Amino acid sequence: MPPGSPVTDHRIHAGPRTRAVPGDYVLYWIQTTMRSRENPALNFAAERANELGLPLVVYQGLRPDYPWASDRLHTFILESVADMAADFADRGIPYGFYLERQRREHGEPRPDSPLEQLAGRASLVVTDYFPTFIVPRQTRRLRERIDAPVVAVDSCTIVPMAYISRAHPTARGFRTEAVAALPHFLHPVGNVEPRTRHAFEFPFESAISSRDPVPAPSLAASCDVDHAVRPSPGIRGGQRAAATRLAAFLETRLARYAEDRGDPNHPEAVSGLSPYLHFGNISPQEVLLRVRDVAAPAQYERFQDELLVWRELAHNFCHHDPRHRTLAAAPEWARKELDDHADDPRPALYSLEELERGETGSALWNAAQRAYVREGAMPNYLRMLWGKAILHWSADAGTALRTMEQLNNKYSLDGRDPNSYAGFHWILGKFDRPFYRRPVFGTVRYMSLTAAEKKFDVPAWLASESNREVPAALTAPAAAVRAGGRARGQGRGAPTPPR
Repeated sequence: MPPGSPVTDHRIHAGPRTRAVPGDYVLYWIQTTMRSRENPALNFAAERANELGLPLVVYQGLRPDYPWASDRLHTFILESVADMAADFADRGIPYGFYLERQRREHGEPRPDSPLEQLAGRASLVVTDYFPTFIVPRQTRRLRERIDAPVVAVDSCTIVPMAYISRAHPTARGFRTEAVAALPHFLHPVGNVEPRTRHAFEFPFESAISSRDPVPAPSLAASCDVDHAVRPSPGIRGGQRAAATRLAAFLETRLARYAEDRGDPNHPEAVSGLSPYLHFGNISPQEVLLRVRDVAAPAQYERFQDELLVWRELAHNFCHHDPRHRTLAAAPEWARKELDDHADDPRPALYSLEELERGETGSALWNAAQRAYVREGAMPNYLRMLWGKAILHWSADAGTALRTMEQLNNKYSLDGRDPNSYAGFHWILGKFDRPFYRRPVFGTVRYMSLTAAEKKFDVPAWLASESNREVPAALTAPAAAVRAGGRARGQGRGAPTPPR
């Protein structure tokens, strides 16, 4: 087994305490990097365990009350857990997965946290660094509750977020800095094996066995989450599925990537890797190195621009701007333009419910939204049209931002991600320049649904979508959204402490 590549200081987000305390083991707490190999956070935990002469223990928990929790997201996570459980068992690394099925009622006492029980016995806790969603808050809360240091490690970018010391307002400036840094950071991640191994007993029964098949959809169905958002029919989670998707991309799809990736009628021309990158099922270093090995220079340059520049520009944005979920993160010029045109007549004003159900005057937009609801994915060009139309049909930019966040994060497998928030803000003018002035948009870039027919064969795409199953989320009664029938707001509610 090759040794892991060194974890640079730029990947490490140490927190207020760094010195290990007396303890029984080093604990790696998985939050977002759901892979058991080529994982810098896992490697760092194994390195520190070896230095301290302690065993390594790995923990992951899944609650039903995170924002937008659903059968779709739970199933993908549980499929990822199944792959990790089998691989950690093969490597002899103790891995415990705690599944909390039911929400606590209001006022119900909080049970003992398995994470805090384990962390309380640890010499050091290592976790994943992720600049958005509930992860920063969960990491901060654990640091407040235990004596051991909690060190977060950036495993989701090629060029570490902390290496680039400022937020870049455009892709052009970020591209220059990120590409120059690439030779320092683009190398195989490898794996570090822990040297000290002991039998370990978790203070709970792990919900997934390394030996038995995992019925992920039925396990998700047993949890108190949104059952109307069904598992994706065509996208399975986990390291194995990610490896299969990458192999298919390299073998048959990469040749068409540069030319056809913007055409929704050519799904065979895209990588389909974004859900796997979001959930950490695959290393971005592995993806880019494998593409570099086989691609023609023009193909590689185009793919590198998407994976390195645009994807990591989004992480740069969220890492440096804690306001990234709010309108305050939009450029000042764009906020002024949108505010100056806030009273302009809209072609239509649709409620969140009408938009969610795809009940607008645009057949193209409706079909794109229904694809989101059904599949958990949408072609990238249609995502841009989708967001610009929401801005056009909303009373103001703040409403448009909240609507995009709700619909994307509820249905998209790659939502709740830095790329989600960078995409929402691109709709509002970020990473862009002023264009010709138009009603509603001012000088923020406008995109026309009707003009899309000049970009691709819209009737052909609509015909391909027309025979697909109507998503359950568009037909299920509101009272049947979750087991127990309680309605739930899935937006910004603060989650309970980490499990």
